[in-house]
Formats: sequence, structure tokens, C-alpha cells
Amino acid sequence: MFSVKRVRIRIRTLEESSSQESSAHIVASNDDLLSELLLRLPIKSLLKFKSVSKHWLSLITDPHFSRRKNLKPNPVSALFLHRPSPVTNLLFSFVPLDPLQTSAPFTSLTFVDHPRGIEILQSCNGLFCCSSVDYNDSERKYYIYNPTTKQFTTLPPLCGRSVRRVLGVNLAFDPSKSHTYKVVCVQRCKSSYDHCQIQIYSSETGPWRVSGVPFAAPISVDFPSGVYWNGAIHWISPREASLYFDLNEELVREMPMPPVPDDSNERGIRYFGESCGHLHLVEIYESSTTQFNVYEMERDHSGWFVKFRVDLNGVALAFPGIIEGYHEEDDYMYSFSVLCVVRREKEEDSFLALHLPGKVIGYNFSSKSYQTSDTDSPLAFGWSYAFQYIESLSLV
Repeated sequence: MFSVKRVRIRIRTLEESSSQESSAHIVASNDDLLSELLLRLPIKSLLKFKSVSKHWLSLITDPHFSRRKNLKPNPVSALFLHRPSPVTNLLFSFVPLDPLQTSAPFTSLTFVDHPRGIEILQSCNGLFCCSSVDYNDSERKYYIYNPTTKQFTTLPPLCGRSVRRVLGVNLAFDPSKSHTYKVVCVQRCKSSYDHCQIQIYSSETGPWRVSGVPFAAPISVDFPSGVYWNGAIHWISPREASLYFDLNEELVREMPMPPVPDDSNERGIRYFGESCGHLHLVEIYESSTTQFNVYEMERDHSGWFVKFRVDLNGVALAFPGIIEGYHEEDDYMYSFSVLCVVRREKEEDSFLALHLPGKVIGYNFSSKSYQTSDTDSPLAFGWSYAFQYIESLSLV
């Protein structure tokens, strides 16, 4: 009797094994079904599965698969900040903003070899716009780099043999709408110092081309720090008109801004950036304040509204190093940098990444709570720019 039972168990095991093999074969032979399963995996797993077979590699690297994976804006998982280093070896500090993000993809950019190194100009939805460190604009080389896949492309030279002064190079990329990207270069006109000319590079059509006619722009406009959002590159100015460039119509328009206090000569800009399809602005006019607003731009560019209110009194009590000294009215003066407004799928999970002397903290807008972020090296205080790291399969 014992032997009969053992035989029956053995037969059932073989039947189950055969059924599992049959199911696996069905999945493996059906590209639509396999793609649906792969789409539900995290990007880190997909990068590993590319080596399973040529078939899987073909599926995962297909532009259509990448676009479907990016139908929703991917959240920022970490920040890169420039770290003091020799000019010939630019280093970056890595600040994780997600518990699952445990290691830095790189500490310096070495995908090409340049004597003075490679710097990040801008991050946009998973891609980096980078350049070689050169003092002469005509010798500078530009690259688009995906830090997740380690792929890069070298942009062709700008139009014209003699390059006019480059004021800013900005990346426009929305993987939820297209697998292609554009790069916008703003140059100062030789004939008129207060006029600029735009050139556009498209990953779809190829070489740089001149866009439109020269346009008047205040000297104070911060072209290097352009922000892509809602189909346009946005440039902010601390003293005069801020601008944005509509990529569909290829027109430069003035961007409305919140009013400046009567006793201030320029804007107290502390942050200007995008997160998960939202454009944000932080302005602080007094060093003695721990309370301020985070503004968000209306989708039609009609103006700004207050999205979040921040109160850092609790942070100042927990981290007294934020106190820099005393104001003349016996108020405290505070030292902190706004690195990034981080939006999450659930609004109650959104937070503000702040750089205090020696550390980075995340301030939750809803709960008013905070937590520190680990970094891979000591942080020198004073950065005003941070580059978002977003995992992406997008091709360059």
C-alpha cells in the first residue's frame, strides 16, 4: 500500500511539473503576454533580464516597450550634486530619496574621456544633458546620457563654423508622449548684445537647425538653468521678465511671475524645477524665516498658485546647525538650500528635499515630519542646483 501511494504522488508531481513547463512555454512563446509580464517588473530587474536571451533583449529594448513603461511620469529616486574635486576629475555626491535606491550609478562621468572631465548641465525625465568642460564654446562637446542603461549619444556641432557665445543648452524629453527628445541651445547674437538666437537638435530628424528669428532677452535671464515642462523650456530671471519657449510653435513668450515685495530689488529665488508633470517655484525674501510657500504653475501658463505651505520650525529645533546667526532684530538667521520638490503618486507622500549644513533631509508637506537621507560622502553646504536621477529604459 505504501508503494502504491508513493507511485501516485510521483505521477502527480510529474503531471504538475509538465503543466508548469507547458505554462512557461506558452508565456515564453507569446510576445504580447511576455511583454505584459515584463512591464510589471521594476527597471532594475529588466536590466538584468536583458541578458536572458536575444529575444528578451529585443523585447525590452524595443522603443514601443520603453514608451509603455513610461506612460506615467517616473518619480525621482535620488539626486546628484557636484562635489568639490580637482577640475580634471569632476565628482558627484549621490543622495537617495527612495529606500530602494541603495547605490550610486556613478561618482564621476567617464562614458567618454575628456582632459577636464564631463559635467551635467541638466536632468530631464531620466536623461542627462552633459558637456565636456571646455572654456571655449567652439571646442565644447555635448552629450545625451542615460545613467540607468549607460548609453549615450554625441550631439553634432552647432550650426555655423564660428560659434557665438552659448548662453544655455536645455533638454526637452517627455517619455510618456514620445521616445524622441529635443535639445534647445540659446546663443547671444553677435550683432545685438540684447538679442538671442535659438538652435534646436532633434533625436528624430538629426542636425542642429536655427529656429525662428533673434528675440530680445534681458541679460539677467538664467538660460543655463532652463526647465522643461508642459511642452516648453522655461527660463527664470531674478530682476526682469522671465521667459518660456513653446517647442510646438517655436515661439518665445513671457512667463507670468508672482509679485515681488516692494522693499526688494530682485526675486528671492530659492528653487525652480519640475517633478512628475508639475512646475514649482520657491521664493524666500528673508533669511530669518522658516515659513514659506511652494508655488505651482497653472497648466495654461496663466499664473502661479500656492500648492504647499512649509514650516521649518520643527526642523530648526531638531537641527540647530541650521541657525546661522542673529538678525539685527534679534531674530535667528537660517541656512538651508532647497534642492528639490519631490512629487509622489499619492500627494500625502510628496516632500521637500532640503540641504542643511552637513546633511540632507526630506520634509513631508502633509505631515510636517522629516527624515534624513544617507549620502555616499560628506556634503559641503551651499549648492543651489541638484540633478534628478530617474530610472529609465529610454533610448538615446
